[in-house]
Amino acid sequence: MATRKSTIDWSRIEIEYLAGEDSIREIADRHEISDTAIRKRAKAEGWKRQVRTANRCEPERSPPPPPASNLDKPLSPAEIADNGRSLVGRMLDELDVVTSRRGELEDIIIDATDGDDDDAKRTAMMRAVSLSGRANTLKTLALALKTINEASAPQGKKAAAQEKANEVGRRFAPIGPPTLKAVK
Repeated sequence: MATRKSTIDWSRIEIEYLAGEDSIREIADRHEISDTAIRKRAKAEGWKRQVRTANRCEPERSPPPPPASNLDKPLSPAEIADNGRSLVGRMLDELDVVTSRRGELEDIIIDATDGDDDDAKRTAMMRAVSLSGRANTLKTLALALKTINEASAPQGKKAAAQEKANEVGRRFAPIGPPTLKAVK
């Protein structure tokens, strides 16, 4: 069973809570109490947090592809691959923002679902920002990027490997069928 801390400095916790510089969980960890206790105390005493703003620069975004002048003309494989790489890059930027602001997102989710009778909404939202959710997103994006790069190659993997072998020399060339020689 967990031991309780006998003295909790609620005045200090209130100051940190109202300043809004750290997440509620960070404050709770620092004072060795649960974040739920801070939330309950804040609600009971009517503490109002300042809205936190992001102090980080937004990642530089690549410009969107120019609109197609001729809609009947299909995109070349190179253009499709470039658009796909750009999309994967933008999605990785979004994943980075979610990862760097996870604590704030969890606080917002908890505040938004505070009065709900059913915890299903909170659980689903927390699962979306969880480590496993972000790891699966990263894995999917990496697979998509790999597929785009392989598909944009001018030829298949085997043909590219064969071409490299031919460049190196006859030593790595495929062996032809056996030849029969008549012996007298």
